[in-house]
Amino acid sequence: MDAAETLHQDEAVLLATALVDYVAASADLQVMFIKGPAATMMGLRENHVSADVDVLVRPEDLDRIVELLGARGWLERPSGVSVVRRYSHSRTLYHPQWNCDIDVHDRFPGIEATPGRAFDTLWLGRQYLVMAAKSVAVPSVPAAVIFQALHSLRAMDEIRHQREYSGLLERVDSSMHQDVLDLAVELKATAALQPLLDDLGVAALPFRHDSVSEEWRHRTSVQGTGTAYLAALMESPWRAKPRVLTRAIFPSRATLRERNLQLDNSVTGLLRAHLARWRRGVAGLPAAARKIRDSSRG
Repeated sequence: MDAAETLHQDEAVLLATALVDYVAASADLQVMFIKGPAATMMGLRENHVSADVDVLVRPEDLDRIVELLGARGWLERPSGVSVVRRYSHSRTLYHPQWNCDIDVHDRFPGIEATPGRAFDTLWLGRQYLVMAAKSVAVPSVPAAVIFQALHSLRAMDEIRHQREYSGLLERVDSSMHQDVLDLAVELKATAALQPLLDDLGVAALPFRHDSVSEEWRHRTSVQGTGTAYLAALMESPWRAKPRVLTRAIFPSRATLRERNLQLDNSVTGLLRAHLARWRRGVAGLPAAARKIRDSSRG
């Protein structure tokens, strides 16, 4: 594809959204587009270009959607880190001729209701927005607030997420507070959303406080691959630690391809990829250790 044919990323995201909706509708599958352009259109975040399309599907439809998009040339990004796969909540697809990804979610971290029940609840309150001249299903505004908050709260040590979270608080009107709380209770997301509920001033209202799940603690402590391997090393029994350490130092080609889909498979190319990975790992080790330590204290 030459320069004249290349889509701008914002155009690609909107067109890919319309494509996913068309493919799903053709198979009588229900899909809902979360975060990204929908949040911008609702006024819940500043206008910036999304890197991918985030779509929520029913758990039983996940494989079917991936299969249907696969028939149109969308390939699944490799995932070689087992400690990350343990809490997998989406499958990421890419296309060699598109400059955006499609993240197909069957659930969303921080929402502890069963995925099917959560989808039913969210689908009942859905609304529609026009993207690339197509009307697509998106969450209600209170649900979109919850998605945006959970997305930021699981990585609040990053400046970008701090800024997006602060911006979200400024954009949530007080008339919406009770609706956000009621939906958080129904989705069993009050534990992960405790900081948001505190900041909105509704945490003191009567509702059942849930405890933070092991997955959410993991999500808020493990962001990058290096942190994931460090967490796996700490959590593994002694007999398994050598195997985890070996995978961290000498990962498979599938793991290397997570970062570089055009991986050079020659000896020189693989050595270069390993060296770059080791440099990133050593540089990020102190921050990863602090993150896991702070999470365990919390």
